[in-house]
Amino acid sequence: MSKKQKCLDNRQMALDFDQPIQVYTRLREELLQDIEPQPENPEYLYEECCIEVAVAAKKAIRASGLSREQVCDAVNGYFGWPKDDKRKSLSIHMLNNHLCKPAEYPLTAALIHAIDRVTGSQEPLTTLAELEGARMITGDEVRKLALGKIDDALAELQKLKRTFRTHNK
Repeated sequence: MSKKQKCLDNRQMALDFDQPIQVYTRLREELLQDIEPQPENPEYLYEECCIEVAVAAKKAIRASGLSREQVCDAVNGYFGWPKDDKRKSLSIHMLNNHLCKPAEYPLTAALIHAIDRVTGSQEPLTTLAELEGARMITGDEVRKLALGKIDDALAELQKLKRTFRTHNK
């Protein structure tokens, strides 16, 4: 191969590869500045957390239009618990205790999950996320975010293609 140096065309456009990285870095820093630090020791006491989760479960039950008896039957059906086995099945009395005396009878994670499924509401899970300073998004919102990212990438590619076409003419 020859050792002759290749001449570059002076009309060739210089690409700024650092610009997208700089834009990304700036946006990332702005987003991180908007995040409020969570306190090291949350001020929520055990009882208050139990009450908030129970209130969220009550809201989910009310919004579903189901009675508490119907919710009990649905939870028992969801887990496959027989109605005649009082040790395993959820009774209306126990559900009332969970909802009215949450500090004494806190809702378990399994019951929260079942109430979410039965009522079709994610209110209790959203409340748990908010207690941690987080937000919950649905599967539809995740798909929309992914589609938005794909659309942004396609728009950027189309922009680069137009730029290359105009400078190569």
